[in-house]
Amino acid sequence: DVFDPSGNPQLAMVNMMRYPNFVSEEWSHVLTWDLFVGRMVWLDGIKRGIFTGHSVLFCNLIGPPGYLIHCATCLLTGKGLVGNEVPE
Repeated sequence: DVFDPSGNPQLAMVNMMRYPNFVSEEWSHVLTWDLFVGRMVWLDGIKRGIFTGHSVLFCNLIGPPGYLIHCATCLLTGKGLVGNEVPE
């Protein structure tokens, strides 16, 4: 139901949230992403002198797009991709 474009994905998510097992799995997944990827983005910004406020915010709000925003910020500032930095 969640991935059915003809259905109502929001209602399907609400229905799944009624199950404790789903809620505990979803929260652990979300917290892991927020804490570890958000922290990695923040530390990378400190290390390479890149502003990361917007990227960390989006990591916490919407997850993976926050990391993609950080990658785009790295490219736009000329610092290279994460893990593939341009030597100075």
